[in-house]
Amino acid sequence: MAEPSDKINLNNPSEVARETLRRLAMRRLAPTPDNYQTLYEEISGVPTAPPSNAPSAATVLAGLVMDLNLHHPHLADSANALDQSIRKEDWAMSRKQLGQISRLLIAKPEKSAPPAVAAPPADNLALLRESLAKTLEFGVASLLSHSPSLADKAKQIAVAFRNANNESSLRDALAKLKNLWVGIELQGSDTHDQQETLKRILLLLVENIGELLDDDTWLRGQLDMVQEVIAGPMLIKSLQEAEKRLKEVIYKQSMVKHGLREATTRLKATMTTFVSRLSDTLAANDEYQGKITAHVERIHGTEDVIELNRILESLINETRIAQADNRRAHDQLVHERDTAVQAEARIMQLEAQLTEMSFLVREDPLTGSLNRRGMEDEFAREAARADRHSSQFCIAVIDIDNFKALNDARGHQTGDDALVHLVAVAKEELRLTDHIARMGGEEFLVMLPNTPLEGAVKIITRLQRSLTKKFFLDKNEQVLITFSAGVALRAKGEGQDASIARADAAMYVAKQTGKNRVCTAPDAPAAKA
Repeated sequence: MAEPSDKINLNNPSEVARETLRRLAMRRLAPTPDNYQTLYEEISGVPTAPPSNAPSAATVLAGLVMDLNLHHPHLADSANALDQSIRKEDWAMSRKQLGQISRLLIAKPEKSAPPAVAAPPADNLALLRESLAKTLEFGVASLLSHSPSLADKAKQIAVAFRNANNESSLRDALAKLKNLWVGIELQGSDTHDQQETLKRILLLLVENIGELLDDDTWLRGQLDMVQEVIAGPMLIKSLQEAEKRLKEVIYKQSMVKHGLREATTRLKATMTTFVSRLSDTLAANDEYQGKITAHVERIHGTEDVIELNRILESLINETRIAQADNRRAHDQLVHERDTAVQAEARIMQLEAQLTEMSFLVREDPLTGSLNRRGMEDEFAREAARADRHSSQFCIAVIDIDNFKALNDARGHQTGDDALVHLVAVAKEELRLTDHIARMGGEEFLVMLPNTPLEGAVKIITRLQRSLTKKFFLDKNEQVLITFSAGVALRAKGEGQDASIARADAAMYVAKQTGKNRVCTAPDAPAAKA
């Protein structure tokens, strides 16, 4: 009994051919031309011809149509057209369809070089496994040298991926890799906690040492630098720069300290000699006085003129000797005094150099402006002076516009050079009493003592104009640098953080309203009674 064919478009030879192949498979019939033709006619409703075992051209062509439908689905339309021509016994059309099919089946040779043959999927998978294994061995394992257990796991997983030849072994390797990720994440969290704990311990140590060394200004400067580096983000570049600067300062200060010790030793020796000479002089005077007393007694005890003459000659001789000794002692004392004065002057000079060395660690190593420690010192000094004399003290927070875009487009070295250029122009334009300090990144603080708010705005605006006139050069190319600024008038008794916060908020207003602008901060809120 034939299967229902009401869902098949009998007018579409392609659908009829597909249904014929389906029924051949369902009935488990051999895909011979006769079976194909029988089923095809059954589905299409064409009466079945009496079976014949004699081969004919029609049966051969029908078999060709079946093979085309089986092995060349993309030629289904041409095969169906050939099938229709065979059924209509239109041999001229059949010949034409055969010619077209043959042309489609024959591959035309390419004149150009054949394209490169893509690697089989198995080769691609092997390449990926090997790449992943090398990444784990030479990349991940080396970065986990601080954790030998995790490094060993990474190497073992690399071997597992290299030997994964089936889906099951590959899944096992992926599971191990996932566990490694979890271990690395936990290890990273522990490492971060350890670093933060060590930073806090080192900060406490530095602060406690600093409390014991209030009068030792040269060491105070070094401790301030170490404290600043520890308190900030632990960037390798800033650590290396701080190490370099600190080594340089330590070397110079050691040389100065050595000279100071020598000068101190020389002064002590000079003072010792001075006291010794003075003692000798006093002893000589005592001896002279004793001789004079003896001669006086001899004078009182004789009446002989000849003896008196000898005593007189002896007195004159003793006096001459005493005068010579006194003159020589006086010259020696003057010399020792001059030597002591020179040694004292040398000590004062060396102490001044030590103070200067200490000031070096208050500077930002890149730009030469004050660093955060120097900024805090100067702010405290100027704020105290302003409160003491009831003078006006303004500050300005300035931030370079589009600095990230400059870094991304031209590189970080160009960005650093731009910061140096800004500070150089600022030092030329600002007054001697003003200070510029780097707060971090591309943000700076300008301190303007004895300056009202209007005057501070004029100074910062003038600095903006000078910066646009004095072009920054990058590889002989002029690059325009601008900045946005916020200016605040410090209120009497107002702390550093509060003043900077108000100026910083005004700077952000300048950023949001077009950049390359100067905005003023509102007055500080009145202190509560």
